[in-house]
Amino acid sequence: MSARAATQLPATWRRTLAPVLVFATWLIRRVAIAALTVWLVSVLVFAAIQLNPTNPAIVALGAQSTHRARIIFDHRMHLDLPPVQRYLEWVGGIIHGDFGTSVINGLPIHDLVLQRLWFTALLAIISIIVSTLLALPLAVFAARRVGSATEIGLSTGAVALSAIPDFVLALGVLLLGAVVFRAFPVTSTGVADGDYSGLVLPAITIVLGAAAYVFRLARVSVVETLSAPYARAATLRGFSRRRVLWRHILPNASIVVVHVVALNAISLMAGQIIVENVFAYPGLGTLLVQSINNNDLPVIEAVAVLTAAFLVVINLLADGLVHVLDPRIRQRAVRGS
Repeated sequence: MSARAATQLPATWRRTLAPVLVFATWLIRRVAIAALTVWLVSVLVFAAIQLNPTNPAIVALGAQSTHRARIIFDHRMHLDLPPVQRYLEWVGGIIHGDFGTSVINGLPIHDLVLQRLWFTALLAIISIIVSTLLALPLAVFAARRVGSATEIGLSTGAVALSAIPDFVLALGVLLLGAVVFRAFPVTSTGVADGDYSGLVLPAITIVLGAAAYVFRLARVSVVETLSAPYARAATLRGFSRRRVLWRHILPNASIVVVHVVALNAISLMAGQIIVENVFAYPGLGTLLVQSINNNDLPVIEAVAVLTAAFLVVINLLADGLVHVLDPRIRQRAVRGS
């Protein structure tokens, strides 16, 4: 190898590996921020629980329990330790998969939340995928017919669905699907036993609300993309409408959809908690409400931290997907590196 080639080789490597190194650096930074966010949520949740005047010993043993019995309970549950030490033990247990013990039934919280977390994640993933696959084609269809009766009807329907509260929409879907047509069960409790027909109505409820929101923002993005100079230039060059749609319009609209799903994750989760309780769906939402009603503070802590971690993961995946879909972000990152 010549000296000139040897001097050029590192530069070639740098040009080749620059996008990979930039993405790796970005990913490490985002994962660190995500971990910091979950940690801050755990601190806030633990502090809020400590400020709660409810005595877990009274909740578990009853108001007629003796003072000695409460002292024994506090010692067994490590509630007699200083707050900082209890927090460190609690976080250490979470890291190892131990969320503590329920003060109501004495069962490990890990066993209570693991299956419910799977059902909540299943409902959320199905709702996000179906709402996106439904809303994005409708948004493109409406954006290409701005001012028509079809576009006005779709936009009006999306606005109307967005204005309906989650519990009202859930009750309407329940009335139609389980009472009028009798096609699905009234409650979704059978999902825990493998009867996934109870998954349909909760999924339809969340899909309707999420799809309406995604449709509205995606339609605006597609309209702007259709009027963009590069889209008009591609049309003038003689490219087919299908190529312009797939190469220019849908990639930009998909980026907007990813942003919408990520930004809407918190409201989507809040809506899912309401929907789960309307249909008695065996997810984290029903467990959270039951724990609040029973003053089961350790379970409330665990569900809050798991929900926060779930939302952080969704946003992290969305950011990574946007980084992959949008070449402009990668180019700016490489130039700035």
